[in-house]
Amino acid sequence: MLTALVFFAIASMQEPPKWVETFKQDFSGPAGTAPDPNIWGRDLGGEGFGNNELESYTDGAKNSFLDGKGNLIIEARKEPTKGADGIARDYSSARLQTSKHFTQRYGKFEARMKLPKGKGVWPAFWLLGDNSGKKGWPGCGEIDILEMVGRLPNVAHGTLHGPGYSGDKGIGNRYTLPAGQSFDDFHTFSVEWDPKSIRWYCDGHKYHELTPKTIGPHDWVYDHPFFIILNFAVGGGFPGNPDETTSWPQRMTVDYVKVYKDANLKYNDADITKANADRLANRAEFKGAKTISIPGTFSTADFKEGGEGVAYHDLDSENIGGFYRPNEGVDIGESGVASPKYNVGWTKTGEWIAYDLNVTKTAAYTATLTVAAEGMGGKFHFEVDRQKVTEQIQLPDTGGWQKWKDIETRLTLPAGNHELRIVFDSENPQSGAVGNFTQIRISR
Repeated sequence: MLTALVFFAIASMQEPPKWVETFKQDFSGPAGTAPDPNIWGRDLGGEGFGNNELESYTDGAKNSFLDGKGNLIIEARKEPTKGADGIARDYSSARLQTSKHFTQRYGKFEARMKLPKGKGVWPAFWLLGDNSGKKGWPGCGEIDILEMVGRLPNVAHGTLHGPGYSGDKGIGNRYTLPAGQSFDDFHTFSVEWDPKSIRWYCDGHKYHELTPKTIGPHDWVYDHPFFIILNFAVGGGFPGNPDETTSWPQRMTVDYVKVYKDANLKYNDADITKANADRLANRAEFKGAKTISIPGTFSTADFKEGGEGVAYHDLDSENIGGFYRPNEGVDIGESGVASPKYNVGWTKTGEWIAYDLNVTKTAAYTATLTVAAEGMGGKFHFEVDRQKVTEQIQLPDTGGWQKWKDIETRLTLPAGNHELRIVFDSENPQSGAVGNFTQIRISR
C-alpha cells in the first residue's frame, strides 16, 4: 500500500493544469472539400458497428465536407447506399477518426459543435484506445465526450466503456441544458483526463467525473494513448430508429477540435500500475445484513438481504460501483472517507432500498442522513412497513459527490420489528441522480 499512498500524495500535490495545445483543426478551406485526409481517416460501410445502426459510412466529400465558413459538416441523408462491404443501407453518413495520424495519452480534448435533432439521429465526439486492434473493444477503453440522441435535443451524455462496463452498462452521466435551449446551436464539449480521473464539461460546466475507484472492481483502461472519432450515426439501440417525424438531410456542424496536454502533469507508470492493482486487491467482502437496533447508526450499503423486489428495487441489474456487494443490483460506490467506506449512489426515480429495524421504544425519532450531490439533488421520502411516514425531502447541493453533509427529518417509529425504506422520488435533471447516501443515524 505504501506505493499507492505515495502516488496519491504526489497526485494530490500536482500543480493546476497548464494547458499546451497539441492538436488543432479549425476546418478552414474551400466549401465542398473533404476534411484533411492527412489528419482524418475513415471508417466505412454499413455493418452497424455493433449498435444495429442504419447508415452506410462513406469516403471523400460526399457526407463530410467543409462549408467554407470554418466549419466541418457531417451530413446524414436518407438515400439508398451500398459501400465496398456490399451492405445496402437506407441512409448515408460519415465517421472520421485520427488513429493513424494523432493519438494522445491524457490531456484536454474539446470540440465546439452544433448538433442535429430528430428521432433516430445520433451524433458523437469520442475517443478510442489506440490498442483496439490488439485488445479489442471494450478492453481498449472508450471515452464518450459527447453523445446526443435527437429525440432529446437538450441532453448531452458523457460515458466510459471498458471491460465489465460496456454497451448499456457503460458508466456515465448526462447534462441537460436550461429550459428553452437545445444543442442545435453551438456548444462546447470537453473532457479533462489524467491518471487520477476523467472529467466531463459542457460549456465549461463540469457535470461528471469518474476515477479508478468509482468504476468498481473493473479494470481502469485509460492509461495509454487514445485517438479521436467524430461520427453521425442513424438509428440503433441507443437513439431508436427514425420515423416519419424525422426530416432529412440532417447536419452535425463542427467549428473546431482542439487537444491540449498538461505541461505540469507528472506521473510514473509503475506507481499507476501498482495503485490500480492495490485498488482491485482491497475490495471489502460483504458479511451479511443484520437487523438494526434503533436508536442506532448504520451504513446505507448495509441494506437487508433478499434481492430485487424484496431488499431493493433498482432500474438495472448491475451494481455500477461494484466494490461492495457486487452481485446485488444496488449501485454502491466508495465514499472517499474512512467510515462509512461505501455509499449508495446513481439513484434514480422510482428506486428504493430497505432495512430491517428493531425499534426499542415507540417514539418520535430524529433521522440524520449523510448525503452528497453535485448541484441540487433530487427528492426522496421514508416508508415504514410500506406506509409513507415523511413528506418528500429535498437533497441539497453539497458541492460534490463526495462532499458529505448531514440533513435531518423526524420519524415516528413503533416498537418492535419493522421495515424502513428510502424511496427515491425524483432526480435532478442536470445530474440524472437523486444523490449519494452513505449513513443514517436514528436517535431520540
